[in-house]
Amino acid sequence: MQELSHTDFINLIEAEVEKQLKEVILVFQNLPEDLLLQPAAEAGWSIVECFAHLNTYAEFYLPRIEKALDQATPLDESSNFKHSFLGRYFINMMDPNRGKRKYKALKRHQPVGVDNPYAIISTYIQYLENILGILKKARGKNLLRKSVTTSLSDWLRINPGDAILFVLIHNKRHIEQAKRILEM
Repeated sequence: MQELSHTDFINLIEAEVEKQLKEVILVFQNLPEDLLLQPAAEAGWSIVECFAHLNTYAEFYLPRIEKALDQATPLDESSNFKHSFLGRYFINMMDPNRGKRKYKALKRHQPVGVDNPYAIISTYIQYLENILGILKKARGKNLLRKSVTTSLSDWLRINPGDAILFVLIHNKRHIEQAKRILEM
């Protein structure tokens, strides 16, 4: 991950959100309920369980990111975005293009009670739209001076830019998982 200008970094993230929005709407939003609820092979999650899992991450991270941005200082026009060591580590860990290692979801992020698949997909789409709003706010803020707690521990903190990118890379990982379920 190379260093980018603040604007280029936000544009890159915004393009990823738009791509995920388009993909979820086109591929998953109107699937039949039984297909959304069908368990994956080898006792894996169903498509809707993948999105329910992502919703728990959005519920955790988005308010924390917004709070950090509300407290962030205005952006110095010439600043670049730099990943923190820990942020880069978490992003690389979740990146589906860098490794296929499986991780067990923390109990609070395991999907439970997925009885309304369309509401879960709709909630996920709303979270992506919320990220677009957060990115508008982030355009004028210094993403390096504040931090966001991670879902692993209050002691582990990453900057808001890394947190947004982590959420999107994690989303990408599970969108790909959901697409593999469709191919079965």
